[in-house]
Amino acid sequence: MIAFKKNPSPKSTQEAGILERISWCAFDFSNSAFSTVIVDLVFSLYFIRIICAHRTDATFLLTFTTFLNQLLVGLILPLVGTLSDVTGKRKEIISFFFILCTLSTAYLGTTVEGDILKALITYAIAHITFSFSESLVASFLPEIAPESMLGRLSGWARSAGNLGAFVSLMAIYPMLSGGFIQSNIERIRLCFPLVAALYGFAGLPFFFNTQQRTPGSQKDFSVALKNFYARTALMIPSLLKQKYVLLFFLAFFLYGSGATVIMVVIAVFSQMQLGISGAEQIWLFLTLQLGSAIGAFIFGFIEDTFGPKRTLQLNIALWFICVTLTLFLEQKWLFFFVSFLIGAANGSLYSVSRALMGLISPPEQVGEYFGLWGLVGRFASGIGPLVFGLLFAVNKSFQTPLFAPLVFFGCGLIVLFFLPNQKPQKIDHKIST
Repeated sequence: MIAFKKNPSPKSTQEAGILERISWCAFDFSNSAFSTVIVDLVFSLYFIRIICAHRTDATFLLTFTTFLNQLLVGLILPLVGTLSDVTGKRKEIISFFFILCTLSTAYLGTTVEGDILKALITYAIAHITFSFSESLVASFLPEIAPESMLGRLSGWARSAGNLGAFVSLMAIYPMLSGGFIQSNIERIRLCFPLVAALYGFAGLPFFFNTQQRTPGSQKDFSVALKNFYARTALMIPSLLKQKYVLLFFLAFFLYGSGATVIMVVIAVFSQMQLGISGAEQIWLFLTLQLGSAIGAFIFGFIEDTFGPKRTLQLNIALWFICVTLTLFLEQKWLFFFVSFLIGAANGSLYSVSRALMGLISPPEQVGEYFGLWGLVGRFASGIGPLVFGLLFAVNKSFQTPLFAPLVFFGCGLIVLFFLPNQKPQKIDHKIST
């Protein structure tokens, strides 16, 4: 089997014990509690049905805000990643974003009908800081796992995330069972502080039990800042020489755009197109999480066996099938079945891509490379929903806009065919400062 080869890390990955790996996986539990409940389900519907109850541009406002959020994250994340490498203070930087995300998520519970600007700004702060911490925590993967189990550990973490989503969905079930209607507003608003508590509590083990094994090159912050600018200036020319990395980033942007479209609009689509609401939506998202847990677990083994390229091709083919079926289905039961497949595809897509990044990231620049990967992912997370929102504004229908993710997935699959199975050994990753 031809597979990517990982650069040796400065310290043995065997130094990471099971407690440290479990604590790292627990952060996926925390992440999924936020992304599933806040991003995918509650805030989108709460904003459209309650906060913008008498407006017709709510879908566009939501997707445009998502685009701006991800644009800002994409522009800043590589710089934050580089700074974390230079200073060796990746955990301290993560803790700042983690606390801010927890507080802003809880504050969303104070929004009511008409609080459009307040809701969007608070959501932006929560979503942006969540995105920063998620990407930086992911960069610990190549430090705590040997090459032989990168795919499995990433998949297991994703499965832990699905457990977090399951727990959070069951916790908010009593609040949402009455539906997104005016008489149920007070109960819906409780979802936000509850998820903030789950997010904060589940993320704590990471800060107590993990360690950064690649020390910073400069502890003095002023000198580190100068080195940071020097490394950033050299990072792009170095990256342009690595065609296989650029190919992966392009493919990730394309299939990431398609996946984000589906996950952002699935709650709204299920309610407006198929009449799935209230308690039914909880069961829909539980179905998504069940599929996601199974998909992440299985695809982790597939990746370690057949390599990341073939695994990603299989994953995107599954996405293509799911979106095609969604275009033509009309029955609720069939949508639940397709949602299970969507969950399997979505749960494994990120974990497979994250493990691949662990293989191609040089140890001394892991924050930089994961930061660049985060930049690409955030642009995808912004562009995909924006394209969908613009098409929806023109057509006032879900049918035509759903062809957009098909195009994204198709183009991503084509690019993956040009991605080599083996990482070129002649490329020197090191950037001198």
